[in-house]
Amino acid sequence: MLKAKENLIVHQDGLVSGQHVRLRPTKLCITLLLLSLAIWIGAVNYQVNVAYAVCFWVLGLIGVVALITKRQLLGLNVNILFSDEVFAGEHADVRFKLNAGKRLRVVWWRGEYAKQIDENQPNQFTIWQCATLSGSLKEQEWQWAIPITQRGYFPTDLFIQLATSAPFGLFQAECRVQWQSNAVAFAAPLPHHDFGVAAQSDDTQIAQYAGMHGDDIAYLKNHQKSASLQHVAWKVYAKRGELMDKVFDEPPPAMHSEKISYLDYPLGTPMEKLASLLTYRVLQADKTGMPYTLELPNLTLTPQNGLREKSLNALALM
Repeated sequence: MLKAKENLIVHQDGLVSGQHVRLRPTKLCITLLLLSLAIWIGAVNYQVNVAYAVCFWVLGLIGVVALITKRQLLGLNVNILFSDEVFAGEHADVRFKLNAGKRLRVVWWRGEYAKQIDENQPNQFTIWQCATLSGSLKEQEWQWAIPITQRGYFPTDLFIQLATSAPFGLFQAECRVQWQSNAVAFAAPLPHHDFGVAAQSDDTQIAQYAGMHGDDIAYLKNHQKSASLQHVAWKVYAKRGELMDKVFDEPPPAMHSEKISYLDYPLGTPMEKLASLLTYRVLQADKTGMPYTLELPNLTLTPQNGLREKSLNALALM
């Protein structure tokens, strides 16, 4: 019994070797084998030396073609990378690259999303795409569209099938690439109108900022030539003979901030819906540039660098 070939497991890149390539004959190859058998039987019965030569020539050709076809996949460098962001219900555009080295190759590939492929359900796989590799030592890139149905880590059963029957179509070489990714799909934002309340300035609060446009004088400072004469303390000048500028109090500016919390929603809200609601508010706050704090059952994220990505990841894995 032949040992099953291994899948090429790829985290980011990987190299196809002999243990990953499966080779099977096509109908044309089987026809040639049957023809060779018929020629051999004729050669034995009629003792025709030329028939022996033709038979061995056909068998030799089949063997050489098998090696050439398998060589189309051997040494192929596969690179799979996803650095974008995707939300549940969308397609993740994964960058799929092949490097053929110095050899010209013709390879077909398609994505798979399940261990068992049902040809009658086209949603489980993409159509076959042809990749003609020029052998220029440069990577050639394609987009692998993966349907994302739910938030969280990408599905674990993500495969790319590589196949070729070049150059003569006598054999089909196949390799199955398994992509193991730690990429995360964000929760689909669910629009709603609860964005929290912006903080208002407190009129009773003692002023902490001083400027030139308040009503109460905070202090006096030496006159600046560029300052307006309206702000000169003339009474002080009359008493002391010194030009002094008045500096007035002004209330602190209103700091628009928001606390995005799971407690803003009724107890018992489904987790999927809650993640979508909070995701929407995070995106809106980030779009407006409003500082915000995200409060989750076991995590609180305060304003910091990279808050958007950290918040969306936390909601995706909540």
